[in-house]
Amino acid sequence: MINGLDRRIPLSKDPIMNDYEKLREAANYYLLEGNIDALLKISYYSQLVVAKVISEGTFTSRFIKSLERDPEKAVRLYRQVRWKLNKRARSMFRRLVAKTIINVSVKRSKGNLAENRKVNSAYEPGMDFDAEETVYRLMDSGKKLDRITYEDIVGLDRRKRNYSVVVVIDSSGSMSGHKILSAATIAAIISHKVSKGDYSVIGFNSEAFFIKRACENRDPLEVVEKIVDLVPLGYTNIADGLSSALEESKSMKKPKFILITDGEHNVGEDPRYIASKIKDLHVVYVGKRRPSKGVSFCKTLANLGEGEFHELRNHGDIPRLVRRILR
Repeated sequence: MINGLDRRIPLSKDPIMNDYEKLREAANYYLLEGNIDALLKISYYSQLVVAKVISEGTFTSRFIKSLERDPEKAVRLYRQVRWKLNKRARSMFRRLVAKTIINVSVKRSKGNLAENRKVNSAYEPGMDFDAEETVYRLMDSGKKLDRITYEDIVGLDRRKRNYSVVVVIDSSGSMSGHKILSAATIAAIISHKVSKGDYSVIGFNSEAFFIKRACENRDPLEVVEKIVDLVPLGYTNIADGLSSALEESKSMKKPKFILITDGEHNVGEDPRYIASKIKDLHVVYVGKRRPSKGVSFCKTLANLGEGEFHELRNHGDIPRLVRRILR
């Protein structure tokens, strides 16, 4: 026990925040206890203190379980202290966070991995059907229950489905904070779920860059680590990201395109022209709450790309959002 701090999270005005040794002792205690909230709180005041105890300490089972309970905070804590960690600790922590994202996404989708073992299709009598997706379809159409026809039911064909996907991630300067956190988590989960298919991951800021080429055979965990480690900087060149995706898709069979962005385009060509050349472009908006120019722009890109617009409102909705995109 450290002056009762095991029962509460220290506040910024807490006297302990001005005592380096006590602050470090508290951080070490919270690491052992797996109190992610307390570590985050201390890191906002001193990244160095938290980074030191992580670099010099061990990842206890309590700490790992805490990360798995809240992968959003796991990513946030890693990104908060990563530059202050020593090389060994940074590598271990990054891999641990990547595994956490994968494990949690699998658990939350357990028994419901339609993208891996079922294929949504037109319903025919005698087929299994996807109740959740059928409800979503009815909600979107506003149709009453007594008006349901076979066309409204989402059938499930249990044949094996191999995905072909190009994920495009906005990592520009405007994507700081929760935006890049959400984008990294979405892209990481998608990359894991389609890892046995033909997929590519492209990042962009002032210009596009490849995280994983379609022709490369890469360890999915390594790909997720690279996504988690993205740094938001530079301008927002959506056109270059989409152009690279379109070029990459030439070697792929009927790929699905997924753009994750806040829609704050400010450099390069007009992305709408490139989007009009793409088919099956799904745009995930991770920006501010409405009203926002980014929302309208993302909707336009999705319409031009003959895909769907998705707005992430809550980080906890990510597994379900990914499932809808990959259906």
